[in-house]
Amino acid sequence: MDVTKIQLHSKKLLKKLNKIQKNLFIKENIRVSSAATRTLIIQNGGLGNDVKQSELMPLFKQYGEVEEIVMLPRKQYSFVCYAEVSSATLAINNLNGHMLRAGKDPTQNVTLYLLYAKEAPPSVVPSKEIPPGLIIIEDFVDEETERALLKLVNGETEANNKGIMKHRKVLHYGYEFKYSINDVDITDPLPVGIPEQCHTFLKKALKLGLTKHFPDQLTVNQYSPGQGIPPHVDTIDAFEDGILSLSLGSQVVMDFRHPEGKHLQVLLPSRSLIVMTGDSRYVWSHGITPRKSDIVTTASGDGVTLLTRETRTSFTFRKVILDREERKSIRENSGIDARMLPQNDGEAIELERQHVHKVYDDIAAHFSGTRYKPWPRVVDFLLEQPAMSLLADVGCGNGKCLGVNKSLFEIGSDYSGNLANICRSRGFETCVADVTCLPFRSDIFDVVLCIAVIHHMATKERRHKAVSEVVRILRPGGKALIYVWAIEQECNKTISKYINPKKQRQSAQVTKENEREKTIIKDKDELNMETGVCVEKLLNLSSGNDENFQDGEVKTTVSDHNKYSRVQDFNIDSIAQSPDVNKELELTHCCGLHSKHVEEKSCSNEICDLQTTAKTLHVHVNRTQFKEQDMLVPWQLKSKQAEHVDKTKGDSSHDTSHVFHRYYHVFRQGELEAVSKKVAQCEVIKSYYDQGNWCVVLEKMGSYLKC
Repeated sequence: MDVTKIQLHSKKLLKKLNKIQKNLFIKENIRVSSAATRTLIIQNGGLGNDVKQSELMPLFKQYGEVEEIVMLPRKQYSFVCYAEVSSATLAINNLNGHMLRAGKDPTQNVTLYLLYAKEAPPSVVPSKEIPPGLIIIEDFVDEETERALLKLVNGETEANNKGIMKHRKVLHYGYEFKYSINDVDITDPLPVGIPEQCHTFLKKALKLGLTKHFPDQLTVNQYSPGQGIPPHVDTIDAFEDGILSLSLGSQVVMDFRHPEGKHLQVLLPSRSLIVMTGDSRYVWSHGITPRKSDIVTTASGDGVTLLTRETRTSFTFRKVILDREERKSIRENSGIDARMLPQNDGEAIELERQHVHKVYDDIAAHFSGTRYKPWPRVVDFLLEQPAMSLLADVGCGNGKCLGVNKSLFEIGSDYSGNLANICRSRGFETCVADVTCLPFRSDIFDVVLCIAVIHHMATKERRHKAVSEVVRILRPGGKALIYVWAIEQECNKTISKYINPKKQRQSAQVTKENEREKTIIKDKDELNMETGVCVEKLLNLSSGNDENFQDGEVKTTVSDHNKYSRVQDFNIDSIAQSPDVNKELELTHCCGLHSKHVEEKSCSNEICDLQTTAKTLHVHVNRTQFKEQDMLVPWQLKSKQAEHVDKTKGDSSHDTSHVFHRYYHVFRQGELEAVSKKVAQCEVIKSYYDQGNWCVVLEKMGSYLKC
């Protein structure tokens, strides 16, 4: 940084600022700016120096409108965000070297040093906004009731060591919540129901209309300081709408995350009750970040302060859904049809639950038996990583990609508990996690794998969120490898190993029969022929132009099937420098679809929307070319595995022929790159086609979001 542009009064101050700049980059990975910006980083003005926001605000407001002051736990710096660059310049010229507070001796003085910052992190102060459907009532129970409930819990946990989990102590009443299936066993209620000590305030909640049902299941979690719980949504089909949670013993900040990426932090004071209904119950995930303190707004509202967490005990009350079949019928009659392309988050989550999560849990053992070694180019990527790197395999399945490079520290995660258990049985660290809401700290992993996962996300928003989560957990400079299934199963006149020529001929007959069926929309090619509408040219990767994508959806050229790209594995930067390759990529692309050539015309947004919405999901014929991007792909269990599934479900039927249907969104060429480029701090450094899959290598850039 050329700090000579800043009006400095001494060489000593210049030397001090250079030292601070170097330390911020090495220790915190914070890059200062050589040019004036609206954002200042204030060294020695952080919570780690016991500096309060109320001290900084009047000092910096002298020079212009302050939009926000961002303070982070245990950090010795803060960020001041001005509305205008000129205000930041005035502040840096007048306050550099300013003594905020004098100590007992000069070594204890709190002196502020200011530098321009390129970016500032998001605030961790609890937001005033809360998710829709969330209700918070402070002081819902009195201190006497709190003491009685804590006494009850402490006595129970001391007498029953079975209630201790890795991250917290747990007790169950009414029904035991079984974490292996994320549900209760409705045929096996516990002998002890809801404790008598809870009845008074639960009746009060009923009377106030906070819940429609008197709960019959209670889970008590006791958290020591520093403990948390991963983001999750309480099982939709297990419990009624309206989940009540009472916080006792200590305050805590709870994180609520929307699938589209919005993140709200909500303060739950001790003795407060929250009620999760509607979207806050079914759409937003909730969790607690593991840390020993929270930043909260002061009582006066003019600053922030750091509150240490004490032991916190939560009482979460739910009403179990006993008639699961009736509820399923109600849900289907209300319009949530798992065989329709989802139109919103709720429908997408339900589709993935039925046709991704549940299926993989049911077929886990059989599926694992078919996945015995990683793909060669994934192995190459892993072996390239430096020794001692920290790797996350997101969607690890049975762990086939773990252990390839013995010099890495690895952890796997998978939504399927059964697959995660198989992976764990092979000696790998594994956890159950949702790719759209990973339970890992930001900026922590050197390497992330995400192989054959994102094509199971049912909307473009959820696909974007999944890539965002992969990038979020990467450290700046870290790399991620993502594989997704391609709609193009033929490239450079080479058919992928997935395609079976015999089945291809059978598919043609099936297609003729399917043409007689009525569907919500017409076949894509037929629609183009009738309306004269075509889709735009394929994304020109070489120029970095994303205009051919709208919100992650590809508008491709319906080109002659004999034209193929000669480029399968390429580096984005090298292509950008080559006009000849640019021209070739613009005219040709990898395509194994036998689609009809139509003249290019302007694309009607109305028709394009019609093609991607209100659509029936058809069942794909295995080992044949894909005809649509969104479909259900069958998986048939062998008789022995099917019989095992029947026994675990208590099914006495003798029919052991089971076919499961998995949801897939297969990607067109360039679509994965377009989704990735829309993610903050993400750069696509390599893209290639590998045996019917589109693949990208991503690198995380920078460290903070803009203020």
